Amino acid sequence: MDLELNADQRALHEAIINIVSRHQELPRIGPTVKPVTYYEGEALSRELEAGEFFSIALTEGFGALEAGLLVFEAARSPQVVETAGSALIAPLLTGEALPRPIAVARSEDLTRAVRFLDRAKTLIIDLGDDVAVLSTEQLQVRPVHSMFAYPLGRLEAAPDLTRARRVGAGGVAKLSRLWRLALAFEMAGAMQAAIDFTTDYVKSRKVFARPVGSYQAVQHRLATDVQKARGAYWLALKAAWSGRELDAAAAALYAQEAVGHVIYDTHQFNGALGMTLEHALHFWTFRLRILEGELGGATAQGRAVATLAWPA
Repeated sequence: MDLELNADQRALHEAIINIVSRHQELPRIGPTVKPVTYYEGEALSRELEAGEFFSIALTEGFGALEAGLLVFEAARSPQVVETAGSALIAPLLTGEALPRPIAVARSEDLTRAVRFLDRAKTLIIDLGDDVAVLSTEQLQVRPVHSMFAYPLGRLEAAPDLTRARRVGAGGVAKLSRLWRLALAFEMAGAMQAAIDFTTDYVKSRKVFARPVGSYQAVQHRLATDVQKARGAYWLALKAAWSGRELDAAAAALYAQEAVGHVIYDTHQFNGALGMTLEHALHFWTFRLRILEGELGGATAQGRAVATLAWPA
C-alpha cells in the first residue's frame, strides 16, 4: 500500500489548497468575528464550480481519493461549502454530476434536520433496501436554525418517491461506503483546522506572563490531537484507495470516536472565548458535533466494522 500522492494528485491537491486559502477571511467587527453560526462560502463554491472541481471523481484517472482531497481541504475553511455530496458521493454513486448542492439522508432522518437540505437541488435517500435520487423542486423544506455550523433543513411533508430515480442492487452498500468515506475526510479536515487555529492561539495567549502553548501539558495534548486528526485523514486515504466497505467504516469509526477528545482540548485551550460566536473556533467544532452523530454515530460504525470484519 502506497499512500504517497503521485504527481497528478499533488498538483490537484495544491490547486485545491490555493483556491481554499483565498477564501479564509470572515466579516469582522473590530478584533472579533461578526457573530453568526456559519458563513457560506459562496465565492469559494463558485470558484470550485468554475474549475470543475466537483467533477473530479468523474475525470479519467481520478476517483474517490482525489474527490476526498477536495472534501478534506474544503472542511478546513471557516466558510462552509457543500462538497461531500457533490464531489464524492453523487458522482461515484450515479456515475454523473447531479444538480448541486446535494443533501444525503437516510429514510429515518427525513423527520429531522438534514445538512444542506434547505438549499439542496438534489436529495439522495438511503431507503434501506434501495437508494432514491430526486430533485427537491417539489419538496416542502423548512430551514432549521441551530448552533451547528451548517445550513440545515427539514421536510414539511414526506416526499413522493414514485418518480424518484432508483440506484438499484448494491446501491445501499455503495452509498454507505461513500458516505462514511466523506464523513472521515470532512471530520479530519475540520479537526485539523480546529487544532491549527488553537495552536496559533496558544502561541499568543499568555497566562502568568507565559504563552499558554509553552506549557508542556498543552503541547502534549495538542500533539495527541494532531495524531487523531492525521490518523483520520490517513485512514480516509486508505479507504478511498482500496474501495473496501470495511476500510470506509473503520475510517468513519475512528473519526467519530476521536472528535470528542479534539473538541474538548481545543475549547479548553481557547478558554471561555472559544464558546462564543465572536471567536472562529466554533466554525469547525460545532460542525464536528453534528458530524459526530451522522449515520448513527460511532456505535453504528463500530457495528458495521464488526459485521464486515466477521460476517459469520
